[in-house]
Order: sequence, then structure tokens, then C-alpha cells
Amino acid sequence: MAETCCAAHAASPATAGSRRRRLWELGGHAHCPVIGVCLPLERVRQLARKHLALQGDEDDYTLHCSLVTAAARRNAVAEALQRELEQRFALDVRQAARAKCRDSLTTWWRGRAVQGEIAGALWATLTHPRCDEGLEMRVLGQVHMLQHQLGAAQRVDMARHRELAAEHQALLRDYAEVQQRVTAWTAERAREQQAWEAETVRHRAAVVALRTRLAQAEEALQQWQAARPDLPEREALRARLAEQLERNRVLQREVSRLAARPAALAASGEAAQAPAVIDDGRAPAPVTLEHRVVLCVGGRSGSVPQYRQAVEGCGAQFLHHDGGDEHKPAQLEPQLAAADLVICQTGCISHDAYWRVKDHCKRHGKRCVFVDTPSRSAFERALARATSGEATGREP
Repeated sequence: MAETCCAAHAASPATAGSRRRRLWELGGHAHCPVIGVCLPLERVRQLARKHLALQGDEDDYTLHCSLVTAAARRNAVAEALQRELEQRFALDVRQAARAKCRDSLTTWWRGRAVQGEIAGALWATLTHPRCDEGLEMRVLGQVHMLQHQLGAAQRVDMARHRELAAEHQALLRDYAEVQQRVTAWTAERAREQQAWEAETVRHRAAVVALRTRLAQAEEALQQWQAARPDLPEREALRARLAEQLERNRVLQREVSRLAARPAALAASGEAAQAPAVIDDGRAPAPVTLEHRVVLCVGGRSGSVPQYRQAVEGCGAQFLHHDGGDEHKPAQLEPQLAAADLVICQTGCISHDAYWRVKDHCKRHGKRCVFVDTPSRSAFERALARATSGEATGREP
């Protein structure tokens, strides 16, 4: 019977030939079941992201409908779907090609449907040259009913799943009890093992602690040796600072005593003999550097003895910092704190030393004379400006 049917179709001039139909050549009602049944949901998402212009918040149903709409006519999306289905179900297509007439194709479809292999059989049957409109409607109707049956079976499976889940929970409780007994036995054995290992662990910890203390001691020794070269100079600067603070306190007490003397003279009647103060508008008296500390920052190293001679010639104590070439920048702060006058030779110091001097003198209201040219004559002129009461030299 099947051979007669195939022969009749082969002899009939109204046949559609051997060309298989493309996706966009199927009926419009076939696109939804083909895409929904033949393509996994994850592949639908991938194809939609690759070939469709999306907003980014579409759900799976929207992606499915977009692909179904695009499959209705030939375009880039439909051709991509065609290639995907052909590659995925190439074996089914070759098997379906053995059917040479409508009846044999129908028989092949029913056999595959009974076996539950729907996806590949659906695509191979609908695109077969011998699949007419009647067979197409029958196949789609069976797929529709199979989907209903699948939903019912899924509900049964969910009920069975709940039963299995309850049984699983009971087994888990039994397993937990056994595990607790095993854990208790294991813990007991572990305590026995730890009893004889404890002494070894304590000895190892003691060794590690001694090695750590030794490493710390060696590190402290290295730090002390690294810091020791400039330690005497730091101690000397600290002593000078303490001496300067003590001298400032003595001078403050002397100023307070002299300020109280006119009142005492007025009380004893000697105020009448004091000379009258005459304000003639002249410049204030020169400032003496007697018993003061003058700090020279920068300058040529060969001229330092000459700077010292000029400062000590005024009765002041001389301090020097080279501005960062050899002396450490950290030594500059205690020297600035101990100084009463700062002479900064800006042509021979680093930027860091310059800003340290400027910031310290500004914050503490300390007199600072800036010298552009590092020479003995420029240094002596700066010293003369300071002792004559002139304003601070210009900033470079």
C-alpha cells in the first residue's frame, strides 16, 4: 500500500518536487510550536540577544513572540533560525527523507511521536516535500494535545516530587543521627590523639616564640645602629633647645621686673628724677644679638666658618643646616625651634628645606631674612639688616 502511494505521488504532476520547505514558507500557525518545541529556552535567549534589538528587560515570553514574528518572512533572524534547526535536527531530516509519499511520512511521524521524540520529528515532518496542509494541521494538532498531556504529567510529577522530597527529609534525619554518632566517635578518637600531640605542639610554639623574639631583637638592633650616627647631634640640639627655653624664662622674669620698676619708683618719689621720654619719630634702636641664637640655612660649605665668625662677632650663638644636601631634613625642625633669627640662603637649599623654613617662621612669628646670593658679604648684609631692626628680607 505504501509503495503504491509513493509511486502515485511520484507519478503525479501536482507534486511539489523534492525541495524541502524553509521556516518562513511554513504556515503562520506553525512558527509558534516549531520555535517553542524545537528550540531550548536558553538557545532562544541567545538567538534573540544576537539578532534582535532588545531593551534589556524582556521576559522569555516576549523573546519567544519576537522570534515567532520574525520567522513569518525571510530575513536575517529567520535565516539564523533555519540554520540552527537544520544543524540541530540533521539526523531526523535524513531519516524523514526516506519517506517518499504522504502516507509513509505520516507513519514515520506517528512512530516518532509514540517514542516521545517530538522536536526533531516535528521539524523534519513539517519541512518535508510531501507534507501537505492536511498533514501539517494534523501534526500541529497532535503537538498541541501532547503539550496538554505534558502539563498534566508535569502536575503528576510534581506531586510525586513532593512525596519523594518528604521521603528524602526522613532519610536525611536518619542520616543526621548516624552522622552524629560517627562524629562523637571521631571526636573521642581525636581527643586521644591530641593528648599525646599536645606536648609536641607546646614545644614547637615555644621554639617559634623564641625565634620571633630573636628576630625582633635583631631588627631593633639594626634600627638602633642605623639611627645611632646622628644621635649625638640630636641630643645636642635637644639640650640647646632646653637651654634656650630656660634662658627665655629668665629674660621674661627680668622684663617683668623692669616693667614693675617705674611703679616702685613712683611710690618712693624717685619718679620725678626719671628723664622724660621724647618721641622724635626716629627709627627704633638696633636689635642686639647678644646671647641669641642665629640659624643659617644653606650657603656654601667653604663659607660656613666665615658665617660663624660674623655671628659670634655679634655675641650670638651660631647654628648651621646645609638645606638638605648632607644634613637630614628632619634635623631642621629642632634647629628652627631653637633659633631666634633665621637667615635662609635660597640659592643653595632644596625646595623641601625652603618650605620648612618659611612655614615654621610664619607659624611662630619668627624673624627670617632671605638671601638670594650665597656669599659672605650678602650674609653680613642680612645680619646687619636684622641687627638694625629692618623688616624681613624679600622672599625669592
